[in-house]
Amino acid sequence: MQFNFNFGKKKPTIVQYAVIGVVLSAIITSFSSCTKISESKLWDLLDEIQRTLKIDILNDFIVNDPEKLGRRIERDVDKAISNVTKEYDHIIEETNKKYKPKYMDEKNDETLCYTEDCKKLSPPMRICSPVFEGIDCH
Repeated sequence: MQFNFNFGKKKPTIVQYAVIGVVLSAIITSFSSCTKISESKLWDLLDEIQRTLKIDILNDFIVNDPEKLGRRIERDVDKAISNVTKEYDHIIEETNKKYKPKYMDEKNDETLCYTEDCKKLSPPMRICSPVFEGIDCH
């Protein structure tokens, strides 16, 4: 008596990949032509469904196709960016409140202004950033 035992996940055969590819391509193409939805969007929908249901053979089929894998990566990156954007915007907003620059009027130096037009522009103003320590921003 002989036992054949394999470690790990059993890989689908080439025939199984071919059957899955032909059947899925035919279904997606016909559904796309009937509904006028692009085939790439239907493949994306199928990919998200199979990821939710964890159908390994469909996952292997999509991972082995560079175009479908590229679209999956693009969707994942876009989703990650949109998830982080809200938190990032909040952090930047809080930082801007904390380090808001202050405008300060300085004393007018009459020795620098000789004309009435120059005196109308006085007193000089400076911007003070609280980011730099040691500068009097009060």
